[in-house]
Amino acid sequence: MPASSAAPAAPAAPAVFAATAPPAAAPLPADRRAYALLLALLLLSLLTAALTRGTFDSGDSIYHFQFAQYAFKHPHNLMESWSKPLVVALMAGPAQLGLRGVMVLQCLLVAAAAALAYRAARELRLPWPWLAIAACYAAPDYFLMQFSGLTEPLFSLLLVAGVTLALVRRPALGAAVLSWLPMARSEGFLLLGVYGLYLLLSRQWRALPWLGLGFGFYGLLGLAVYHDFFWLLTQNAYPLYNLNYAFARGNNHASHFLLGLADTFGWVQFGLFWLGALAVAAGLARPVWRHRQPRLLAETVLVYGSIVVFIGAHTIFWVYGIFGSIGLVRVLCSLMPLLSLVVLRGVQLLADLVPAPRRRLLRLGLLAAIVWFPFSGSRVGLRWQRDFGQAADQQVLDAAARWVRQQPRQPPLVVYSHPYAATALGLDPFAANRVRFVSLLDSNWPLPAGALLVWDEWYATVEDRTPFELLAQNPAYRIRWQQTQPRNPRKPTEDLVRVVIFEKQ
Repeated sequence: MPASSAAPAAPAAPAVFAATAPPAAAPLPADRRAYALLLALLLLSLLTAALTRGTFDSGDSIYHFQFAQYAFKHPHNLMESWSKPLVVALMAGPAQLGLRGVMVLQCLLVAAAAALAYRAARELRLPWPWLAIAACYAAPDYFLMQFSGLTEPLFSLLLVAGVTLALVRRPALGAAVLSWLPMARSEGFLLLGVYGLYLLLSRQWRALPWLGLGFGFYGLLGLAVYHDFFWLLTQNAYPLYNLNYAFARGNNHASHFLLGLADTFGWVQFGLFWLGALAVAAGLARPVWRHRQPRLLAETVLVYGSIVVFIGAHTIFWVYGIFGSIGLVRVLCSLMPLLSLVVLRGVQLLADLVPAPRRRLLRLGLLAAIVWFPFSGSRVGLRWQRDFGQAADQQVLDAAARWVRQQPRQPPLVVYSHPYAATALGLDPFAANRVRFVSLLDSNWPLPAGALLVWDEWYATVEDRTPFELLAQNPAYRIRWQQTQPRNPRKPTEDLVRVVIFEKQ
């Protein structure tokens, strides 16, 4: 062929990625022992789900479960911004079996996320990739989140699935999977931008439209329900400033979420994580190291980029007190499968410093340290009574519900704020006739005689702006029942749960 008719050369990739992914770099082979480990940990999780009385927390965990439990009775729950429509749709079936049905689903989601983290580690040729499975299950908060109704397990699965599909060179399918992230947690909108950047840098133009699949699907549903294609944005449940959470503003440190990583996966993995991050940062400056790393572009942008954007966004929200941030570090569990890959980079750094004959000993030592930490007695580890026993506020509300049921005449109306109160009392939290404490601020509000008001020290005060004094000093109400209990039995005078039942005269 004449030189003048030759096809034009493809544009060069950015310099930092120019020498990545050697042609012969195949993923590490799968190991049956890794899947045996995963199965054993899944069975342990399912056994724990059958025995535990813990629900991670008594607020959001319970409320998400209730949205799913009543989704068939109140279909509007399937199209609600705060509860996240994809989470409700996935949990609605298992929730009919109770919270333990949701726990089983969460165990399966975490197992799938750990399996994909293992596959991603193999694609990146990280040493001992099965440690990614152990790292996920040995992260105390991520393990406990299996026994809740929270959104983080589903979000973590979608995120690691999209990243793994990119690593196995299925970017379009990865984009389609990640497109559902915003329907699991609002941070998904930000991470869609990260994946879009990867597709642009890797010149995967045809995969870009798939990032809009999830939003488009729910947008069409929104047209039918709300007459609004953009309802996921226009009905955002997190206003820029939420006055209910003004108490959380003050000396909010920028290091809050970075240090909070230790709460997520413990101090052993925290140290390995920073070793891994530093190793990759140093390696990116070395062309020889970059040349030896398969799929470096995907790892750098999708793993490290997602972690930086996620933590950076929450840090900004926390420091500036926006979008209702109260600094909950549990949100970092959304990243746990990706964090495990960085932990393995730290393991790789240590392995490179040890002579080859001693690396087996190093592997066993690191595995022992990672698994030991949750049971070390550390504040951020696992503690049986605190993490697997019934929470103090749930115990008090169960006692309050028993008192209500023992009354000779049932009340015409029960007012409550605490999410678990509905479960304890057997009430529909989405009933059309539900009345909240905030309505008491209206002097014209008609409350029937004999109505009971189940006041608690947190939700009634913070969420519904109804302090105890507002009711106690009002002659229209009288106290019928009350109970106080410490959240931590070892500190009987600190952090008390208080529930008071008032009756309308």
